[in-house]
Amino acid sequence: MKLTAIDPPGRSFSRWLTEEEIGQVLASDRGWRLAEDGSVVAGKLRKTRIADSLRDLGRAALANKWTARAAAPGSDGSGPTHIMWGVFNARSEAEIAAEIAAGIAARD
Repeated sequence: MKLTAIDPPGRSFSRWLTEEEIGQVLASDRGWRLAEDGSVVAGKLRKTRIADSLRDLGRAALANKWTARAAAPGSDGSGPTHIMWGVFNARSEAEIAAEIAAGIAARD
């Protein structure tokens, strides 16, 4: 399985980020990599699958309040995206993977 580095998106945090871009930011910060099948993987030797895709990671971040989007009255919620670094970084890779898997199972 070939792994490639994940770079953060070129867009500014002062603007709304897509779910995939949120996943890019979080994965890049943790040093996670992208596998050939598009999944997000932690570790170079013992590879731990974190999420099936960057989009799943970003979706889970929004659902678990690891990130927030500003919402003004009458807004569609597409304000700036804020990453809750303390909340996200306090979780282990195994805990993050479990929360993502639980969220996907609940959605299906």
